[in-house]
Amino acid sequence: MSEPGDESSDQHVQLTRGVSYLIVQNLGVNVILVVSFVILARLISPADMGILALLQLVNATCQTFLTWFGQAVTKYVAENTSIESRGAPFYQALRVTVAVYVPVVIVIFFGSTFLALHVLGSSTYSNLFNWLAIDVIFFGGIAPISSAALLGLRKFREIALVGLVFGGFVRQFLILALIIALRNFVGLVIAWSVSDAATGIIYTYLAMRALGPPRFDFPLRKLTHYSAPLELANIVTYAQTWFDRALLALFVPLAILGVYNAALVAFGALASVTTAMTNMLFSALSSIAGDPLNVRNAVRLATRYSCLTLTPLAFILMATSKPALTLFVGSEYVGGYVPLMVICCALGLVAFGTALGPLYWALEKTTLSAVITGLTILISLGAAYFLLPELGIVGAAISRAIAIILGAVFGVLFLRRKMTLDLDISIITRTIFAAIVMAAAVLGVQFLWYSKFLLPVYLSVGVVIYLAMLRLLNVVEAADLDLLRRFLGGRLSFISKILGLVLLPSAVRNSALTKPPTNP
Repeated sequence: MSEPGDESSDQHVQLTRGVSYLIVQNLGVNVILVVSFVILARLISPADMGILALLQLVNATCQTFLTWFGQAVTKYVAENTSIESRGAPFYQALRVTVAVYVPVVIVIFFGSTFLALHVLGSSTYSNLFNWLAIDVIFFGGIAPISSAALLGLRKFREIALVGLVFGGFVRQFLILALIIALRNFVGLVIAWSVSDAATGIIYTYLAMRALGPPRFDFPLRKLTHYSAPLELANIVTYAQTWFDRALLALFVPLAILGVYNAALVAFGALASVTTAMTNMLFSALSSIAGDPLNVRNAVRLATRYSCLTLTPLAFILMATSKPALTLFVGSEYVGGYVPLMVICCALGLVAFGTALGPLYWALEKTTLSAVITGLTILISLGAAYFLLPELGIVGAAISRAIAIILGAVFGVLFLRRKMTLDLDISIITRTIFAAIVMAAAVLGVQFLWYSKFLLPVYLSVGVVIYLAMLRLLNVVEAADLDLLRRFLGGRLSFISKILGLVLLPSAVRNSALTKPPTNP
């Protein structure tokens, strides 16, 4: 670990602070999403929830196949130190993306009746696709390219604020208000269109203000050359993300698909934290990609804090999946708790893999990323072929869990052939063990005394057990508390002191927490 106060340590503070903005945004959005989803699940039927999944599939399809240049924009904006030319990658990518989307929007809008009949089974849903046509260009095209430029500029705070307000408050409020006012599921898609348009426009304005007047002299060939292998990875990742729901739509009624989708919404609240970390790490790693030692240290740090945070979150959600689903979305969706347990367990076991995704991009190993993801999805599809017809949504969850685990395992095996990959193995094993003990304790309490209304009690038991295990296993080091203390500053230093009392032996605690906080 770096000595507190040196340049490398200050970079770690900046890295941690950057991810904190995006994590706070994601946590805030997901708190709002959970509250909104609780209400939404009681306003619509499980069959409508299945329709929601298929509409999301259409949006994801457009974003995957039509939006190529997001990671390239982040990389080249972050790398380009010339104020005059750093905006060119963004403007070039935005122009091409909008041009590609326009004909697709026209097809979806005027083909709405055909799509409603063949995708949802009834032409009465055609108005859903009319509004979806407006949404796809902002959700899939404009907003991702503009936010990618802001990531390259490291404007984490702006991304977080806009995402929280418009992706959180405005979006969810409009969904509920319009469904209640119109008494029709179309209100949800209208809310998508309005909120995504606002988000895309604001992101674009912020990017343009920072990057200056439009310039289109960045080589499109360079954007394409970098993005093409990564696009292949995006396509197979899209298949990995949606294959289970797409296949379920062939085997089960929309209502069963809706139950499974509700479980994935709960899991998505957890997965969004990994997305925030991945986006921030990509920007940070891109700026130090030419320094192998710094990359190695950054990856080790990333795996350490990924495990300390994501592993317990995954296992506590696994252990409380039944009361959580029953309490928040109703007994109609309780059948989704076993699939949710399976998927959360898989993420908890390989939380360290969060640091590997941005490493492919920063080192321009996009072809390698595509190969690994392709191999993973082929194996997962094979598993789904045998499991889905017999096990239904549980089989779908097992297939998804296989994909999560293999993605991390293959990533480690392949990247170690390309570079010195320094994972914090001690932290990985100890946090997994601590989280498993926590989950076992929470499940044991539920076995003895179960009620969905005791969910806060189960969560409290989990937190206490996990913190006790961290102390028992000596997982947290003085440098971790020093990093947290310097990040929080003097006013909030009491938080690190409290954690120090809980997590550090007294001798280590006294030396770590008596130093005055230094400004990064």
